[in-house]
Amino acid sequence: MVDIVYAAAPGATSNTQTTTGGSWGSLLFMLVFFLVIFYLLIVLPQRRREKQFQKMIGELKRGDTVVTIGGIVGKVVDIKRDTVKIKTANTTELEITKRAIATVIKEREQTEQQEG
Repeated sequence: MVDIVYAAAPGATSNTQTTTGGSWGSLLFMLVFFLVIFYLLIVLPQRRREKQFQKMIGELKRGDTVVTIGGIVGKVVDIKRDTVKIKTANTTELEITKRAIATVIKEREQTEQQEG
């Protein structure tokens, strides 16, 4: 068997060179695209929830009924800087952190539910 090797004509260019500019551009585009999607799907909703939670805690007052993340329901007796004292039964009072509050049921909403 004889191998035949063809040589390119002098001055002719071969097609074996690849351009890396296009691949870097598409890689950069995909990276930016995924960062934008990550921001829109994860970071933005988390910020909204945090603002809503801060508003809920800021409007907390005595007499409101709260539900903790553990499912304990109680009426707010005292509010301190980082904690809230709630009354869960006739004589049982618990001091919980504000971060442990899942939902707040306002006093006026309770009276409307009892009347209606």
